[in-house]
Amino acid sequence: MKTLLAENRQFIVDSSGERVGVLLDLPTYERLREAAEDNADLHAYHASKAQIAGEISRGEYITLDEYRIKRARKRK
Repeated sequence: MKTLLAENRQFIVDSSGERVGVLLDLPTYERLREAAEDNADLHAYHASKAQIAGEISRGEYITLDEYRIKRARKRK
């Protein structure tokens, strides 16, 4: 395999010249990684939103005050 430089992009090609990989500078890699993490967070939010809305509509929740009382009892 060899590396080709084309328009500030470095591709790794196989013996037939097909692109099989890319080399990225670290700032570009970090931006892509952060974007992927943000996308995963957004996906998790949307996936849980419907479930949580259902729990609230069924009354399956406690208030903050109820939680604090419950938590205080466990500490004793």
